[in-house]
Amino acid sequence: MELQEYLGILRKWWWLVLMGVLLGGGTGYVVSRFDPMIYEAKTTLIIGNFVQSANPSTSELMTSQSLGESYAEIIKREPILRATVNALGLNIEWTDLQSRVTVKLVPNTQLFEIRVTDLNPYNAKALADELGRKLILQSPTTLNQDQETQRQFIKAELTELQKNINETRQQIKDKRALLDLEVTADGVRQLQQEIDFLQARLDNLQRSYASMLEFSPEERANHLAVIEPAVVPTTPTNAGAAIRNALLAAVIGLVITMGVAFLAEYLDDTVKTIEDVERILNLPTLATVSYIDELKTPEENVVVTKDNFSPSAESYRSLRTNIQFSGGQNSKTLLVTSSMNSEGKSMTAANLAVSMAQGDKRVILIDADLRRPSLHKVFKLPNQVGLSSLLLDTTADLESALDSALVRRKVNNLWVLPSGPIPSNPTELIDSPQMDKVLVELQKRADIVIIDSPPLLAVADSRILATRVGATILVIEAGRIHTQVCQRSGAVLAQVGIKPLGVVLNKFNPRHTKDGYYYYNYYYYSPESRQKKESKKEVEVK
Repeated sequence: MELQEYLGILRKWWWLVLMGVLLGGGTGYVVSRFDPMIYEAKTTLIIGNFVQSANPSTSELMTSQSLGESYAEIIKREPILRATVNALGLNIEWTDLQSRVTVKLVPNTQLFEIRVTDLNPYNAKALADELGRKLILQSPTTLNQDQETQRQFIKAELTELQKNINETRQQIKDKRALLDLEVTADGVRQLQQEIDFLQARLDNLQRSYASMLEFSPEERANHLAVIEPAVVPTTPTNAGAAIRNALLAAVIGLVITMGVAFLAEYLDDTVKTIEDVERILNLPTLATVSYIDELKTPEENVVVTKDNFSPSAESYRSLRTNIQFSGGQNSKTLLVTSSMNSEGKSMTAANLAVSMAQGDKRVILIDADLRRPSLHKVFKLPNQVGLSSLLLDTTADLESALDSALVRRKVNNLWVLPSGPIPSNPTELIDSPQMDKVLVELQKRADIVIIDSPPLLAVADSRILATRVGATILVIEAGRIHTQVCQRSGAVLAQVGIKPLGVVLNKFNPRHTKDGYYYYNYYYYSPESRQKKESKKEVEVK
């Protein structure tokens, strides 16, 4: 399938696609407008005391990040969530809070954020802060009584060690000053021994300080603290969600309706285009006749005399020309039939007859549909005498009977033979020798005889007539008749050795073809219609 064919499908189903977009977008917008506003608050915590360290090591950073992942899981567990719900006195289950809590680790840092959503911005802030506090209480940051005693002891010891270290350093400094002033060998040796002793003592004090500092609870890697409390959010997280959801729903509606349109076209096996006719029946399309909106009653079916510049009139003139160049000019009898009822065969026969009569040919149009005749309605003729009368009365003079039965129309060179009264045995009459005599006599009086017959698949009349005429035309209603029906019609004619001259594609939509759009726009208006439209444009401009 080419791009133009895809575009043709979209032009055909544009209303469905537009409806899907509008319905999807409108539904998404309305539903989103009724959604409650959701607010999000966040509390930021830090793992460890590395903010106090000028150059934290890589291992310390990796440890804090691993701890952050653990805390992210711990905060969603029952102890933390239940304790938070109970502390705030909320009338909800802890499982309800679980789905509203998320934890985000800040990459390459010791920070992580506790995010909580709620319909109330103040509740969101309270929940975020309380979750942070409960997490700290459940972490090693919180010291018990023994740990607090140990912390106080280590703190005092560290203070004392720091004092001793400073005093020892000062003593070493003083001894080195005296050493610089000493001139005797014994004095230098004695001062150097004292400096070495003080240096050894300083080293011991520093090692003790480092060991004591390592066991300090305050310096643990999993020390947890709040670095940024939550604030009351002012903007809901779903602000603008109505527009986003509307656009998303519109896109979904577009995709679905386009899928439905393409699926409908894929499943639709009706004959719609000239290409379909050639593919299914291996027959040429003699003419395509667009759907005529103005025709509401059978009496209005002759369009050639109404508007000589209408696209339908042009189609029938093209049909006349194509018949002449397709071998039909050698046939003095032409049968117009269809597969089923109401495909437009009578309209085609009537307009083709008018078009040929306008082309300076003597034309006789016969209504051979002895079951559901319609040509007498089209041309507003009496139907008391007609073809059935000629076939039933085999003793009457045929020439005189034809003189009284044929009705000349206002169009020059056009005579119409109505069907006459509906007989009880139409198939037998059509297959009678009298029918052959009637056709022979009519061919003497006209350049071409056009016969409107019943549908092929309904009765045997058309098959019988097809064997007695020079050419047959098959009328197909575009977009209604399925492939199998057309194939059956072709098979029916093939059984009696008849290959149709071609096909008239009736009620044809020109937009279904690649070049139909230009065809449609070129012939859409008659000169009078175009003049009216141009006059209207001039008035609007003025």
